[in-house]
Amino acid sequence: MRNHGPARTTLAAAVLMAALGVGHAQQSEDQARTGAVADGVSSVVGVATGAIAVNPLLPLADLGVKAASLRYAEGLPETERPGAYAFAAATWQGGAATNVCATASALSGGVLVPACVAVGMAWGLKTWNESARERRLAERCDVLRTFVGKPNLPCAFMPPGIEPVDASPQTVVVAQSLVAP
Repeated sequence: MRNHGPARTTLAAAVLMAALGVGHAQQSEDQARTGAVADGVSSVVGVATGAIAVNPLLPLADLGVKAASLRYAEGLPETERPGAYAFAAATWQGGAATNVCATASALSGGVLVPACVAVGMAWGLKTWNESARERRLAERCDVLRTFVGKPNLPCAFMPPGIEPVDASPQTVVVAQSLVAP
């Protein structure tokens, strides 16, 4: 293991801490974007410090995959987006946690590197579980829209609508307007 100066180690630790400084009140899209940045930054720092031994171009290639994934999720129907973003957030934030742990472990001697995979999986699972409410609300909205036959019906519990509201008038039948045979 290479000997890293205290300034380099401190700088790496500061960058890694900033990379994982994600807010817990974010919606799944924000969580996914934050996770993409955290994973990218922690990968670059891990490679730069020599703690993570991969081709230095891998984080650049990974950036393209993340951009394509976010673009794909943007094109999904409104009720499917929370699940796609939540999966991306869990994956990328779990990867960032693994990178941070592996870098910190390698800079301090490398004894905990095998445990870092478990740390990343736990962080990813935590992120996924935190999005459960938003995913459930999206599923309920989809069921409600299907039930009433209005695919653009705004759901009060969904984030402000992306799709236009169906403005066609509805015919309401009440008991008083029915005629007995």
